[in-house]
Amino acid sequence: MSKISTFKLEGLVAATFTPFDEDGNIAFSKFEDYCEHLVRNDVNQVYVNGTTGEGMSLTLEERKQVVEKWIEIGKNRLKKIVVQVGALNLHDSLEMVHHAVGAGADAIATVPSLFFRPTSIDSLVEYCKKIAAAAPELPFYYYHLPSVTGVELNMEDFMRAAVHEIPSLVGIKFSSKDLVDMIGILNIPAPHRADGKLNVVFGCDEQLMAAMTLGADGSVGSTCNFMAAVYHRMFGFTSNFNLVEARKEQYRSQQLCRIMYRYGSLWGNNVAALKYLMAMAGPNMGPPRPPMRKATLAEFNQFKSEISDLGFFDWLK
Repeated sequence: MSKISTFKLEGLVAATFTPFDEDGNIAFSKFEDYCEHLVRNDVNQVYVNGTTGEGMSLTLEERKQVVEKWIEIGKNRLKKIVVQVGALNLHDSLEMVHHAVGAGADAIATVPSLFFRPTSIDSLVEYCKKIAAAAPELPFYYYHLPSVTGVELNMEDFMRAAVHEIPSLVGIKFSSKDLVDMIGILNIPAPHRADGKLNVVFGCDEQLMAAMTLGADGSVGSTCNFMAAVYHRMFGFTSNFNLVEARKEQYRSQQLCRIMYRYGSLWGNNVAALKYLMAMAGPNMGPPRPPMRKATLAEFNQFKSEISDLGFFDWLK
């Protein structure tokens, strides 16, 4: 069987941070400890240069260096390395695709173009078709993040059209809270897939239990970088039909996200707050890049106090 027919993301996939030093340069020395932290917490799949990784705040050369570093340190320790190749324009995306192929990525994913945006199902299919065709041997995912990209097309309609036009399409990273749209995708026949189904991974951590119950295969998320234990327990409880305990774990994620969103708004984006959470529970990924800003010491201490009051540090045990 071909890689495209059998490739599947399941369980937890870390949407990786890009570590920076205090001057805003990529801190390549931090990747080794970061990878070890993920593996130690039974997270062995990564999604590189996405939103959490501040991919759009990096130059193309920096993005390539990040990909190369993850493949260098992760090839013998990680099961799957997916590279997000989307950019402001098609030419930059194609450059990232060719680099991902040469570097040895396991799969690619893309957001739509981010300035002049696709405005119809047909235009989005054609855009993705060009990107996927540049690496026909690599599994291809569409990254649906309408709150950021502004492309709010119905994904069931898109995927029904795309499966006939993009032979390497294996699935979607679905980062929308529209579960009605998501469940439609789960019922689309995929003739080029060994099991006949598209691979759907969810991207809204505070709704993950609901998505998994509806049939999502896994999660590409940010918070599993530092609280994988919560999600491992939630998956275990859900698979054993212990929904009462599973809901407790999901509520923990929801409580954390509510505070994270509030401080993220203060600092420019949720990624800033997520980086500070990572520093509390794992390797320090450094500050975010502008237009996000660093927290003041008083802000950080207040943030940490609120997180601690939730019981966050006890959840990680």
